[in-house]
Formats: sequence, structure tokens, C-alpha cells
Amino acid sequence: MHLQSFRFMKDPCMPLRALYALLLFVVCFLPPAAPAQNHTLSGYLIHAASGEALVGGAVQVPGLRQGTYTNQYGFFSLTLPAGTYTLLCSYIGFKTDTQRVQLTQDIQLEIKLQEVHTQLNEVVISASQRAYAEEVKSPQMSQIKLNVNSMKHIPTLAGEADVMKVVQLLPGVTKGGEGTTSILVRGGDPDQNLILLDESVVYNVSHLFGFFSVFNPDALRDMTLIKGGFPAHYGGRLSSVLDLSMNEGNLQSWHLKGGIGLLASRLTVEGPIVKDRASFSLSGRRTYIDKVFGLIDIPVPYYFYDVNAKANVKIGEKDRLYFSTYLGDDVLYTPDQLRDSLQQDSAAFGEVDFGFRLGNLTSTLRWNHLFSSRLFSNTSLIFTRFQYDIGGKVDENSIFIGSNVVDVGLKQDLAHYLSPAHTLRFGGQYIRHRFKPNVVAARGDISQVIEKKEVQPFYSNEVALYLQHEWQLNGKMKLQYGLRLSGAAVPQKVYAALEPRASWVAQVDEHQSFKAGYSRMMQYMHLVSSSTVALPTDLWYPVTRGVKPQSAHQLAVSYTRHFEAIHALFTLEAYYKWMNNLTEYREGANLILNDNFEQELLQGRGTSWGLELLLKRDEGRLTGWLGYTLAFSQRHFEALNGGQPFWAKYDRRHDFSAVGIWEIAERLSFSAVYAYLSGSRFTPQVGQYLYPMPDLSGVEIIPIYAARNSTRLSPASRLDVNLILKNRARKKLRSEWSLGCYNVFNSPTPYRVNINYTPERGLYYAQPSFLGRVLSVAWNFEF
Repeated sequence: MHLQSFRFMKDPCMPLRALYALLLFVVCFLPPAAPAQNHTLSGYLIHAASGEALVGGAVQVPGLRQGTYTNQYGFFSLTLPAGTYTLLCSYIGFKTDTQRVQLTQDIQLEIKLQEVHTQLNEVVISASQRAYAEEVKSPQMSQIKLNVNSMKHIPTLAGEADVMKVVQLLPGVTKGGEGTTSILVRGGDPDQNLILLDESVVYNVSHLFGFFSVFNPDALRDMTLIKGGFPAHYGGRLSSVLDLSMNEGNLQSWHLKGGIGLLASRLTVEGPIVKDRASFSLSGRRTYIDKVFGLIDIPVPYYFYDVNAKANVKIGEKDRLYFSTYLGDDVLYTPDQLRDSLQQDSAAFGEVDFGFRLGNLTSTLRWNHLFSSRLFSNTSLIFTRFQYDIGGKVDENSIFIGSNVVDVGLKQDLAHYLSPAHTLRFGGQYIRHRFKPNVVAARGDISQVIEKKEVQPFYSNEVALYLQHEWQLNGKMKLQYGLRLSGAAVPQKVYAALEPRASWVAQVDEHQSFKAGYSRMMQYMHLVSSSTVALPTDLWYPVTRGVKPQSAHQLAVSYTRHFEAIHALFTLEAYYKWMNNLTEYREGANLILNDNFEQELLQGRGTSWGLELLLKRDEGRLTGWLGYTLAFSQRHFEALNGGQPFWAKYDRRHDFSAVGIWEIAERLSFSAVYAYLSGSRFTPQVGQYLYPMPDLSGVEIIPIYAARNSTRLSPASRLDVNLILKNRARKKLRSEWSLGCYNVFNSPTPYRVNINYTPERGLYYAQPSFLGRVLSVAWNFEF
């Protein structure tokens, strides 16, 4: 029986029974209660200078060949027999620390690591080596952790560091279109990526119609991309999780940093509210081309801005509170100069005004609590809002179109560190979604054509429970398995599903391992877009009685090898994914002024498979990675392409990237990016015929199309370079100049197809390119 034909709702109690069965299985294989002579060593790994938590740091006991990682709050826990141990604590970019501990009772430590500011230091390389060794042992696969500080030196458009453009360079990830920040992962669609900022969902990640992302790199602490083998605490999307965390703020001293570029400037201030107990971080960024060109009477009626803020406070030894928020908007407006020009040049314009606002607002309140040295809890209250408003006015005629999504959620996560061989994670989540996809208002004569629409909001209640067990089977094998029970309640319909997850690793030796994983993911909302560019026309809808939730099964296998001699990690991974209830809209569908969207949508199946290679080096004089993806992605909709399978629009066969950062000297570094990408697909027009009109007044030209998505755009390749010149430190000021060139060879980068006609050539296709060569300069500073 095919997995996609399985239906849980034939027995409404079946999901709960399966969760209970997993719980019983886990309990049967859990170790017995720790004997009295065992004690727990727990604590936090922190940055010595700032007091911020170090996420994913390694705490090892070499004598026992045991160890653990810190969680996203820097916490770790190890239960060991009574005795005296040497702890080895390491984190990439920091000096490794050793501590002698006499374990005669439960102990909680705060271990401080010193940052090393040069990548040439041998202690930094050794920390990287240990991190690679642990990655070989970990059952988690299809995961890439990114260094935010290193990303700032990777060349990007206009010199603005952009984390989403860096993510697009990773294997398994392709861009939605040239110059955009949207991502498609392993044959998925743009709406299938769960993008989290301090646990809040970010629905729109684009500024400037997709040229830049909403994430200010100065406000970020770390980020992780997961493409498969998903842990059970993640859910809600099919293809990937991009988890970003904001800076917590320096607990010891005040710091100021920022940058001034050709397009935008940014500024971050952080410091203690109460030294060693509470701190904050505040970051802001804004473009200013509207202000600069306004000084010389050239209207540029657009700007965007971002504001990130975060505060945290320690409440005793067992409790910590975190509050973070993000606000960002794109604003297009009619400047006075343009309005006056339109009215003077043509009386037909009359009084003209237009504009739009597109933005996100997220807020998260989190409470960490230690019930014991082995039981860690985090409770999160989450708020997210995404909305856009478009308005235009000519004389007495005006129109307004708006849409918004509001989420309020509660999330509970617990981790029980039973022993070095067993860790149990469990929790739940509730989200109240409010969708208002179409608000339309018109005045004047145009209101006779476009009716006012005040669509009643759609509400969806999404719930999930999960349980996950990490089990060290022996010295060379580890299993991570779990189950997520998810569901959504909408008017007249309740959906529920089981999402099993499992990952397994088997070490060949200390330097290489094989991994395998399976995951099922559910998605209870859909994105309907009439454009591949990130214009403000994207509409989010919940599942309904007629539009079913999307689902995906993914299998993956990988080989990982640590090349100790060259300080590098190599991964070869193959995947196969099949998806159900994907959405496409009917040809000619009206997506903006339509409140009955169900009739415009089609649902079908999808399949994707591929091979990914990654060779990366995180520390030393030369860092970066080489990535390659061979990918295939198909779709099958009964009402499209004559019911025959067809290639997905973004079925890009080959994707290669080379990223390098070379630290030439202490004050001089050079970075370069080369990317090659097969073209996306389109449906070509192969001819046309003439059809006489009923009244014989003329003929109608009817186009003839080939099979859907049967032709590719030309491939695109690009070389970008960047040179970093660090100024000599002056007292507490450190600064650097960044000189960059985007698309050095001015290579064509086609992003769409135009159908043109001339008497000489007849019908022919033209492939306009994105931006050519662009030079940039920026000055970055830190106090």
C-alpha cells in the first residue's frame, strides 16, 4: 500500500494510540534509575567577554570517551559515576578550555571560553577539528550550521551582507529567481520553508522586491539550516527549517557597531542593564537612497528598515527570561516631485497618489527553567504578523488592496538528560492563525467595476505534540527517533496526522560514518502567488474542507568524512522525497480580487530526488566550501498538462558553488564566490492559429503551447569578489573597509522569457538578464 494513500482519520483515536505506543516503547528501553553513586554535571558554556551563551559548544570527558553539546541556550548536562574528571570544552572560534572536576555530588558550572580574533591560531583550528569529529558521530543529518561573522565577509550585491543569499549557495538549496532571496529546498516550493527568528515564524523574508533579505546580520548570533532528518520538535512545513537566533546582548560592557554602505546603514548597541544579570541588544537598519537623491530633486520613492531588539535577565540559578522583537517594513510612496511632474505633463493624470507598505512584526517571550540538573524546560509565548497594503489614487478614483496573517502561539519544550546514552525530548505547541487574504476598497467610478470586499477572516487552530529519544546504542552507533502528532481545526473540518521521524548513524572509525534518515512532514497552510518575484501579491490561506494539507515523506542516506590533514569535512548525501496535495492555480486565475480561492486552486503530487556534495573548512587561513547538487523535481496534476507528469518550474539540474575567504594577513582578507546554476523551466509557445470572431468582425489569435515546463532558460553563472582592509585599531575603535564587485565578468543571468515578434524573425524568445557588474564600498566599525 502506498504511503500517500494512508488515512489516519478512518480511526480518530489512531494518532493518540500511536503516540502512546511510542511512549511505551521508549520507556521500555530507558535505563533504570541512576544508581546513588552517579552524579550530574550541568551548567552553561558562555562567552567570557560578553556573557552570551555559546550554542552547540562541545563538553567532553576524554577519559570516558563521552560528551555532549550545549543546547540553544548554552545549557549542558552529563550524568557520570562519582570520580575526578578532566573536562574539555570547545567552540569554533574560541580557545579550548580544560577544567578539573571532582564529582562527589551534583554540580552546576558556568564555563567561560575566550574568543580568538585571528583564524590563524592553532587552538581555533583544534576546536574546529573537534567540532567536525562530533559531527561525524551525530545522528542528525542534512544539517548545516552557519557562522554569522564569516558570512559578513562573503561578497553580495551592493556590499550588504545577506544571510539568505549565503543560504542559496548551499547544496540542496536553489533560488526562486535571479536576484531574489526566496529559497527552494530539495525540489520543494517557496512556501515549504519554516523560517524562524527566535522561534517566531517570518512569513516574508524579502526587501526591495527580493533583492535583499529582512535579516540584519549584526543582530544575529547563529543560524542552522535543516533539509531532512527533521527532529520531532520542528513541524509545519515540508522542505526545510532555517532557525535563526538574535544576539542576547553583552552582560559585561557596552558595545557599539555598525556599517555605512552605498545603499543602507546599520547600527547596533548592546550592553548590560544589570551587570552579570541582565542585558539588551538593539539593532537598526535603513536605506537612504530616497533621502540622498531627494537632495538633488531626483525622486526615488522607496525605502526599507529593520529594527531588532532583545533583552534577557537571570532570575536566580534556575530561571532566565528572554524577550525579543523584530519590526521591518518596505515603503513605496509618491514623492511631491513625481506627483507634480505627472500633473504638469498630462492633464489626464489629474491628482495622483500611490504606494504600498509591506512588513513583518514578531515578538517572543521565553522562560527557561531548570526543574533539576537533568530536566531543562523552555516555555515560549510567540506573536507574528505579516501584512501588506497597496493603494492608488487618480483624481476621485482610488483603490486599496490589503492582506494580513496574524499568529499567536504557545510552545513548551522539555529535555530530560537521563544518562550520557539517553536523552528524552518532549513537548507541544499551539498556534492560533488568523488569515485575512483579501481586503478590497474602491471609490469613484472605479468602484462600479471593482466591488468592495471585506472578506471575513479565516481562523485555523494548529496543535502538535511530540516525543523524541536519542539513544547511544554502543560506541559507534546512535539512534534518534521520535513521533510528532499534529493537527489543524478549521470550520467544518479537523485534520490530524502522525509524523514519524528517525535518524541513525554508524561510525566506520573516528573520521567517517554512514547516516540514514526518514521523516514525514505536514503543512496546514498554502501560499498562493501570482509572481515568482517577491512582490506584495502573495496570499496565505489555511487548509479548508476542500483544500487539504500538504504532506511529504523523505528518505536520505549520507556518507561523512573528516579529513583531519586538511582540516575539512566532506559530506555526500542522496535523498528521495514524495509530496501530496501540492497546490497550483488554474491558468488565468484571479488571485488578488477573489474571495473564493478554493475554486482557483488545484492539488496534485510531486516527487524530487537528488545528490548533494559538500566540502567545507571553517577555520584556518583559508575557509569556505565547495557545494554541488544534482537534482530532479516533477509534478503531477490531473488537470494540467493533459494529466501527464511534468517537470517543476524550478527543476534545476545542476547547481555548483565555490565560496572562499582567504585571510592574507592580519589586516587584509579576500573573498570570492563563483556560482553556476541551470536555468529554470517554462512552457514555450510553439505556434498560433487564427480563429474568426462570431460577428465576423475580425480574427482572434490563439497561441499553441508545448508540454508544460518543457524548455529551460539558459544557465547562469556569476563571480563575485570582495576585499577587506582592516584599519589599525585606535584605542577602542576597530574598523574596516569592504570593497566589492558583484558579477565581475558581467555575465548574463536570465530570469524570465519574453515573447517578441518582428517581420524578419517572426516569433522569438528573448531572455532579459538581471543586474550586470555592480561595484560597492562599505565602512564597518565596532567600539
